[in-house]
This record gives sequence, C-alpha cells and structure tokens, in this order.
Amino acid sequence: MAAFEQIYRTYSEASYYLAYRICGCEAIAQEISHDAFIKVMANINKYRGAGSFAGWVRRIVANEAINHINSEKRQRIDHDVEVVEISSNNLFEHNWLESCRDLDTLTAKLPSVSRAVLILHQVEGYKHQEIAEMFGKSVSFSKVTLNRAFASLRQLSNNEESDNASNRSTAYRR
Repeated sequence: MAAFEQIYRTYSEASYYLAYRICGCEAIAQEISHDAFIKVMANINKYRGAGSFAGWVRRIVANEAINHINSEKRQRIDHDVEVVEISSNNLFEHNWLESCRDLDTLTAKLPSVSRAVLILHQVEGYKHQEIAEMFGKSVSFSKVTLNRAFASLRQLSNNEESDNASNRSTAYRR
C-alpha cells in the first residue's frame, strides 16, 4: 500500500494536468486521473520496464482521456479525408502565437478531439501512428485533425486579436 501511495504522490499531479490539457474540464480531468490510477494499480504487474514508468502511466492517462472523448460521441470526423498540409505546424514558428497570452484558453475552445490530438502530438510528443491507434482510427485521421486544430487556433487567435484591437480603439475614443 505504501508503494501505491508513493506512485500516486509522484504521478498524480502530472496525470491530472495531462488529462486537463486533453479534455479541458477540471471535473472530467479529475475523473480521468482517478480512473487512470485505478488502472495503474490494477495493472502494475503488466509493466515490464520497456520504457519509463512515467511514460507508461502517461499512456494510461492519455488512453483514459481518449476513451472519455470517444464516449462523448459529440464530434464525428471523416478520418479518410485527403490531408492538406500547411506550411508548418511548429507552434513556435507562427506569428499568431506570439499574440496569444494564454494558449490554454484558446485550446479549451477547440472541440475535444481536436484538442486531444493537438496536445498529444505537440505537447506530449506522440507520433501520428500512436495517436491513430489510441483513437482506433487511421493515421490520416490524426494528421487531418491536427491540421484542423491549427487552423482553428489561428482563427481563434485572429478573432481574439481583432476583439482586442477593437476594444483598444473604443477605449481610445472615450
């Protein structure tokens, strides 16, 4: 029991924040994190040391978050659409990101599947093949969803910039 308590203390905060980044809701992230730790404890005998223990826990949390998203069935994506590549998906190469003070606020506005794919690929470092396997979809599903997430973030950022510019000019006129 002491070992399980130590595992929980070591990984619970990071697990919660991963779940939160993927799902965008505190209550759901707590539920996902809780369910993930139940699975970690129930399946700890299956960990074989192939990779880091933290990575194994992270994968369980990510899978729990994706299972939650899939169970919502709020969004349907045609995963066999031809992928349209954009010039670059590196978050730090886009000028639009420089104006974003709070990326979490913008990503929270994305549909749950788009947010999950973006976080898993760009933040957590999962490859498209791994993401596709997690969702039970094709690799093109992951690529298309990531491209759509970037396009949505650009649009949200541009809208936020326009709103801020409008507010500044209104305040200046007063």
